[in-house]
Amino acid sequence: MSHWHQMYPKRQRSERVEVPNGEARFEALMTKELKEGDRKFAESMQKQLKDQGKLSPKQVECLDRMEQRYSPASVLKRQQWEMSYKAEHRPAALICANYYITTMYFRDLALKIGSDENFVPTEKQFNALTKNKYAQKAIIAATAPPAFPIGSLCKVRANFNLVSNPKLHDQMGLVVANHAKGLYASSTILVNGENVKLEDRCLKAAAKKKK
Repeated sequence: MSHWHQMYPKRQRSERVEVPNGEARFEALMTKELKEGDRKFAESMQKQLKDQGKLSPKQVECLDRMEQRYSPASVLKRQQWEMSYKAEHRPAALICANYYITTMYFRDLALKIGSDENFVPTEKQFNALTKNKYAQKAIIAATAPPAFPIGSLCKVRANFNLVSNPKLHDQMGLVVANHAKGLYASSTILVNGENVKLEDRCLKAAAKKKK
């Protein structure tokens, strides 16, 4: 064998198999409302079947999956999910999208949800976005009542792991704004004549004066 062929061995032609009722299956598939990408892929396989009479095993698997994806039961399930998402689940998706837009995770999906009110993620995408532990924290932070309502007094915790500025430790503050966004709810407090934004876990309730 030449040195050239040792470096670049000839590719083996992939196996081809016959597709039972292939033409009829493609004709039935093309009558359905396929997504643009799926339709182009199906048309490409259909043409190859007509030209060569066979497909690769992987292409046959793709055909099987596409037929399942556009079966009446699957279409009905997606329609039911779309109605359920718009009626019940979009607020949670928006909360999580607003959080993930600030991170490197789920960014493309988060941008679609946040920018297009007509976009409906798949149920699998929704579960991945909203059911993990970080998403659950973001949902709690956005929906739970403020731990320190506007107008209440609080005290900054003397904990360097939470509050890096020692000048704030044990200082009393007046809550002037609440921010229900991110993994942890936060508040803006007026302390020592300045507005400071801290996560609520950095604060504790001010001790009540004894009568």
